[in-house]
Amino acid sequence: MGAGIFFYWFSWIFWIIITFLMNKSKFRTVLAYWILLSIIVSPFTLMIGGYSVAMTVFLLLFGTILLLVRQQQIIFNLFKSFTIMVGYTSLLFWEKISPIWIIAPRIILFSIIIGSIVTLISRDFYSRIGICLLGMLVGEVIYSFILASYGLHEHIGEMIFLDTLSWALLLLTILDILHKGKRKISKYNTKLQTKLEVAK
Repeated sequence: MGAGIFFYWFSWIFWIIITFLMNKSKFRTVLAYWILLSIIVSPFTLMIGGYSVAMTVFLLLFGTILLLVRQQQIIFNLFKSFTIMVGYTSLLFWEKISPIWIIAPRIILFSIIIGSIVTLISRDFYSRIGICLLGMLVGEVIYSFILASYGLHEHIGEMIFLDTLSWALLLLTILDILHKGKRKISKYNTKLQTKLEVAK
């Protein structure tokens, strides 16, 4: 399976969910356009100061900043994003230095680790998405800058990175759906117990 296939699959899945399942609002429309534009510009790159940067990175970074600005506790969320950035950059160097310790495919292992950390440090779904995006995007840039200082130039925002990012976002979405489902079941059980007690 070629690099980038998961990014395209999951992007279309997210677009379908947003377009057909979210309540109609300006926010929904902006999210849908954001995902479509990310898919459209993914094959294109820009050369900036000797660095090859995918246009998707700029688009995702711009959208992520707007998403985080909408949330409460902006400074706190930026600190959380910094934590994810450090964690993701460390994972990339771990893979570079000791690839033998990578016991599962990178896109699966990294997304599970990052997704788990984001879930632990944040509660709101959109804050989690913003923190994950910002942390991984900036982590990818920092990693490339550090490698460049040693004469090793890597493309910033290559398809395997977008695949990993997509898996992490999918994991956060699934966890949020399960959490909401659990709360609904809990509320239903509480109401049922109340009705049974009243009936007695």
